Amino acid sequence: MASKVISIREDVYKMLQHLKEPNESFSEVIERLVNERIKNPLRHFGITKDLPDEINDEFENAILRARKEDAKSDAARFSKTWIENQ
Repeated sequence: MASKVISIREDVYKMLQHLKEPNESFSEVIERLVNERIKNPLRHFGITKDLPDEINDEFENAILRARKEDAKSDAARFSKTWIENQ
């Protein structure tokens, strides 16, 4: 497997070292953290961190739907403003 050398600050290294499990490489620590973030970005915030996964999934999907609706209404509002000002 190919590897890359990256530079990180000393304080970040110490944080990773603190999060590292016994017999876990730094690559595995980073991979674990990234996978957790991708899987459920709300997991670490406020009250959602203690909710069951299925409720967090519903909450996340509701947020994504709301963002799509906001984007649609923003585009419609922009189009209307653009046409009115031509």
